[in-house]
Amino acid sequence: MNLYCVGHKPPLFFPNRSFKLVSPHLFSEFEQLIIRDDAFGEGFHGEILSEYTQLFGLAEYLKNHQKTEKFYIYQYRKFISFFQSNQQSSNQPWSFVSSPSEAVSLFPSSDELLGLEGRLLVGPALKVRSLAQQYAAAHLIEDFIKFILSLSGLGIFNSKQCQEFIDCEILFPAPSLGVTQVDVFLRHMAILKMAWEHFYNNFYIHRDGYQRRVGGFLLERLHSFLIFQDINVYESVKVNYGFQIVIADSPWITRTI
Repeated sequence: MNLYCVGHKPPLFFPNRSFKLVSPHLFSEFEQLIIRDDAFGEGFHGEILSEYTQLFGLAEYLKNHQKTEKFYIYQYRKFISFFQSNQQSSNQPWSFVSSPSEAVSLFPSSDELLGLEGRLLVGPALKVRSLAQQYAAAHLIEDFIKFILSLSGLGIFNSKQCQEFIDCEILFPAPSLGVTQVDVFLRHMAILKMAWEHFYNNFYIHRDGYQRRVGGFLLERLHSFLIFQDINVYESVKVNYGFQIVIADSPWITRTI
C-alpha cells in the first residue's frame, strides 16, 4: 500500500516505511510530489485551502500513477493509528499526543494495513451538536451559510441533503487521514473542488489571520460529511475506526496558523 504524507512542513517523525511527501515546498531529502500552493490558480491557493490544494494535486497524480486500490494518507505531524498513545490531549479529546520516537511504534505496520482487507481506516467520529454549530464555534457562520448556497446551487445536494449536512451530528476531524480507496478519494475531491470553485466565484470574502484558511475549514466539513454519508447513509464502504495521533510536546495541542 502506498503512503502519502501531506504538509507544508517536513514530517516531524520518520516511520520505517517508504512514503511520498506531498508538499508545496522542496525538501531534497524526501521522495516528493510537489504541488505549489498556486498550482490551480489564486482561487485555490494553499493560503485559503490549506492542505486541500495539495490533496487536489494528489488526486490528479493518482489518476495516472496509483497502481493499488487503496492508499494511506497522513500529515507531517498527525496520523491515524490502530492504537492510542499513553497521553490524551487536554484540549482536543479526540486526539492522542505522542513524541516523534513513540510515533514510529504507533504508525501502522504493513501487516496491520493489510489486515483491513476490504475495510478502510478512518479517524474518530466526533459527536457534535451539529456541523453548523461546530463550525460557528470557531469560524464565521456566514461563510458556512453561503457554502450551503453553493452546494444547493450546483445541485451537489438537494434541499433535504443540505439540511442533513447542516444538522449532521458526526464530524471526522482531519477527514483526509487514514486508508481510503482511490475511486472514493477521487469522487470526494471532485465534489470538493466543484463546491469550492462555485463558492470562491460567488461568495468568497478574504479573511485575515487564522480565518484566512476559510476554504480548508469549509472543505473539511464537507469532506467529513461525504465520508459520513458513505458509511452511514449509502453504506458503500466498511471501515475501521482508528485513533488520531498528533506529534506534540505537551497535551495541549497548538493550532497552526
